[in-house]
Amino acid sequence: MRLSARLRALHRREDGFTLPELMITVTIMGVISAGLAGVVISFLTTTTDTRSRLIESHDVQFAAAYWQRDVASIGVRGWDAGTKTFPLQQSVDVPPGCSLPSGTRVVTLAWSEYTSTDSTATPTTVTVSYVAEPDTGGYNLVRTRCTGAAVDSSVELMHSLEALPTVTCDISCTSASVPSVVSLNVSVLDPDGRGSEALTATLSGERRQT
Repeated sequence: MRLSARLRALHRREDGFTLPELMITVTIMGVISAGLAGVVISFLTTTTDTRSRLIESHDVQFAAAYWQRDVASIGVRGWDAGTKTFPLQQSVDVPPGCSLPSGTRVVTLAWSEYTSTDSTATPTTVTVSYVAEPDTGGYNLVRTRCTGAAVDSSVELMHSLEALPTVTCDISCTSASVPSVVSLNVSVLDPDGRGSEALTATLSGERRQT
């Protein structure tokens, strides 16, 4: 009798899960797995969008540094012998002084650079042109600086522009009075294709000369 009781007790201890217990366990694990999957997917999506924005904002900041410096310099000046003054002339959206990369010229900024101690000597005109070069699915923004007809430098500032940049001024951009504030409006995408929306930004510069 004692042996029979021990065998029955051992048999009870080795019993497995019942079907209702198994179904409840599987259901709970499914709910937990679905929640965890949502968290992981959300994390990966947020990480991708964040990385995309960092790359786009890097291009914007790089271009802004050049743009602000160029706008601060604008101011082509002539010489009026009668009044002994150096009146300002059109300095925004002027013809470029040298050959440019292929693409669409967005704007050309210009200023006078004096290299002679003779105040009546004709100064050299420096032009800086921003050109949108066609690229796969968009444009790249290239800055070309010229002293007279000589090309000083050509730098690619931005990649994967969604559309052609536009330029706005606080007064007419072609005015001989020369605008005080000139802005470049851009819309840039992540060049690696991450992120679904373009980053739009307005790069503003203020003329230093009065």
